[in-house]
Amino acid sequence: MTTPRRSQPAHRSRPPQLPEPLLALASALSLLGKRWSGLIIAALATGPADFAQVRERVPGISDRVLARRLQELTTVDLVARTVQPGASPRTHYTLSAHGAASLIPLAALTVWAEDHITAKGTPSSELPERSERSRPDFVVSELDLADETTAAAVHRIGRRAYAVEADLISFDGIPALRESLEEMQAQPLRWLGAKTDGGQIVAFVAWQHLAGEGGIDIARVCIDPTWFRHGLASRLLGHLLTDLAPSGHVLVSTGADNLPAIALYERHGFSRVGTTEPAPNLRMAQFRLTRQHTESSA
Repeated sequence: MTTPRRSQPAHRSRPPQLPEPLLALASALSLLGKRWSGLIIAALATGPADFAQVRERVPGISDRVLARRLQELTTVDLVARTVQPGASPRTHYTLSAHGAASLIPLAALTVWAEDHITAKGTPSSELPERSERSRPDFVVSELDLADETTAAAVHRIGRRAYAVEADLISFDGIPALRESLEEMQAQPLRWLGAKTDGGQIVAFVAWQHLAGEGGIDIARVCIDPTWFRHGLASRLLGHLLTDLAPSGHVLVSTGADNLPAIALYERHGFSRVGTTEPAPNLRMAQFRLTRQHTESSA
């Protein structure tokens, strides 16, 4: 038995178009209505800030989301991105003229929310807040990748961390994402890891000495996404630069759109020295930390 088809109209009518004022409102809401966008604009109203400072002004936002929102707001010219010159150039964000103009409706919206939403008791679970998870103790030590269990943990963390970076820089061809365990173990690198007090590896940095140059090349800095925002990257870099390679210049590179990594290196005194494009659609920012060389660092 066949189901009779409903007769089709001779033509489909077009959906009604919104009037111009509502089109403008819809456009504004699609931009500022995204979670965190308005809060980022409000945070920058207090003055220019680098990536880490914006993150501090907007408690609860993740590095990944903050990087994406800053890129979006910069693209539509609500936020301006500048590099301040100096011995250690830093990337700063500030409101553009368009962004500053948005503070007027945002202020009115704040007043309305206080009178008509907050006063009615919005569930706290729906409000952004900083995670209250306590920070465990970590042990930093060199890792031996000849140990298969250690190597497997490092390989797993690297793949998870690079998957996040691939999303940040819109490029899924990062070589480490396709690297086998054996290929990773064959790399001529030294490895420094951070472990929980229970012995779980949660982050690592890998580097090699530059022959005849008295410096090191940092090849990888990876944090298990589950353990983001525990200061692990800073702790590992600090240990490496202070205890294992205390002198000589240091090279490192990252995706040019990986704003959290760029903020990390700038915070540790690295200066951006160039941008390369090793593959189509892949832009890499190169950084250098210049220090005096001593024989003990070789």
